[in-house]
Amino acid sequence: MIKLHTMNKLIIHFSIFTLILGLVAFAHPIHLSVCEMNFNKESKSLEIAQKVFFDDLEDGVELIGGPKLNLFTEKEHPDSDLWLNRYFNQHLKVQINGKPKVLIWVGRETDAKQDIQALWVYMEIPGIKKVKELTIENTILYDVHHDQRNMLHLTCNDTKKSWLFDFEKNTETIQW
Repeated sequence: MIKLHTMNKLIIHFSIFTLILGLVAFAHPIHLSVCEMNFNKESKSLEIAQKVFFDDLEDGVELIGGPKLNLFTEKEHPDSDLWLNRYFNQHLKVQINGKPKVLIWVGRETDAKQDIQALWVYMEIPGIKKVKELTIENTILYDVHHDQRNMLHLTCNDTKKSWLFDFEKNTETIQW
């Protein structure tokens, strides 16, 4: 009888622990963005595609003094693209051959059928003849979440490289 009581107690404790662990995991989602950068030799531009979560990005824009964007809704702010471009130029800094570059806005999209929480943002840096050195500082959404991670995949000069940026390590340089 004592063994059965002890066993029931263990099962109850394990069940409570599992429930609490599940609730904690649900309350703390992963904060991750993904960026793809490709140097297009033909168009002489660095093409950038960045995937981020709507709510986090909207919070980030508000933190730099922007309005509530309400992206992809009837209430969307008319200057949303301007504010998104401003945010990315402040938090995704690129130097090519030692010279700081400005990200040029191309557009954005989401796939409401597959992913209603995230959007793709497209930017480019035109007028690049050759890349000898590339420095990237990626602080996207660090102002929103201190546990934010930003994955970046680079294809340039027949080289493929990937980095994971975090709050402590937010800059990388590659030379050819």
